[in-house]
Amino acid sequence: MCLGAILQINALPLHKVEGKCVEPKNFNKNQKQVILKAFRYGAKSGFGYTMAAIAWKESCAGEYRVNFADPSAGIYHAHIPGIIKKHKQKDTNFMRNMVGELLMRDDEFASQSALEELTYWHKVRKGNWYEVIKSYNKGFSWEKDRERDKMAQEYFEDIAKRVKALQTYIPSISPSVAKSLKKDYAVDFLSKSLQENNKKSSTKLPNLPKTSNTANTKNKNFVILEE
Repeated sequence: MCLGAILQINALPLHKVEGKCVEPKNFNKNQKQVILKAFRYGAKSGFGYTMAAIAWKESCAGEYRVNFADPSAGIYHAHIPGIIKKHKQKDTNFMRNMVGELLMRDDEFASQSALEELTYWHKVRKGNWYEVIKSYNKGFSWEKDRERDKMAQEYFEDIAKRVKALQTYIPSISPSVAKSLKKDYAVDFLSKSLQENNKKSSTKLPNLPKTSNTANTKNKNFVILEE
């Protein structure tokens, strides 16, 4: 059999590629393992649901581990040039290929890199989870650029939405793992935000002065003059 025939047989069915990820309820076995792995790794530092949500968003829980446009790789799609710079290596095509391969192949290294990034921003942003997520996505740039701020805001809202979904999903597939969680920055932030919104919505309007549709009239005495 010729090489061309082999490539044709093993070709990716591109007509089936939709470019979007499934919901957790439709995760396959490998995706479930990736989500739980990300959750466990981040849970010890308060980022359990955050890392699981990022893994779901960035790589569809491990299904798509590389983005050549960024370039980024791994289950969290770590920015390859950033990883190279962090480890004080020379940024070459060869080094990018090596780091990209390592991120895709070694989930432990990918998880360590993601957690270190989140921990760094948690310190810089003084524990503000909202700003941590925006900074994880766009660094410092969202503070000065309106367009990048918009992108970072959309990223935050997406991660927050996924965290809420995972709060139901993870306990359903592994109750013991979910119960082992002691503290979670994402859950704390979202819970506090919900409480504040409830307080605002339950605030009573000030009593307005009562008004009457009929005017009060006093009886007047009329004097009839004689002609």
